[in-house]
Amino acid sequence: MIANHSQSTSNEQLQTALHAYPKLLSVARRITGCMSLAEDVVQEVLLQLISKPLKADIAAPAPYVMRMVRNLATDHMRRLQYERGLFLEEEVGGNTSAYGSPEEHLHEAQAYKAFRCTVEAMPARTRKFYEEHYFDDVPQKTIAKEAGVSCALVCGLLREAHSRCLAAISLEAAHDCDAGGTHRRNRPTRVREIRA
Repeated sequence: MIANHSQSTSNEQLQTALHAYPKLLSVARRITGCMSLAEDVVQEVLLQLISKPLKADIAAPAPYVMRMVRNLATDHMRRLQYERGLFLEEEVGGNTSAYGSPEEHLHEAQAYKAFRCTVEAMPARTRKFYEEHYFDDVPQKTIAKEAGVSCALVCGLLREAHSRCLAAISLEAAHDCDAGGTHRRNRPTRVREIRA
């Protein structure tokens, strides 16, 4: 007799939960932000009701089941955030290469190639000034004196050359962002001649 009463109580509670299924799903989706996760949460609550029915002294089972869904969805999201934090700490914790990812290496290599092509496209005198100043740390005054030109000319050439190098690197970075990080093969490098 007790088993039949328990079975009928379980069936009534399950019917109440099934009747409120769209509302339960909506609450779970609002908390999880994902329909499939919300369905999993609601199904887990329904399985709990089947395996262990609510006590008979619960006057309003529908709000109680709603609370079960809210609690389970919240617990599920906390667990997901905790697990994501674990994986993030593991990634940062030194298991990554000191040289970066292959994608980062590829982007850096492409940016360097764009920079190198820009420098090679410079007129000989501008390239010489640029390399002496930026690679050998020769002051502009010394470059101007050795070349027999004004400091203003050297400064102007260096500024224009450096701007073009930065633009080439920025253009390469913009192409990488536009391509979504995908590898581009045989893309010609566009380099404009720098006027001396």
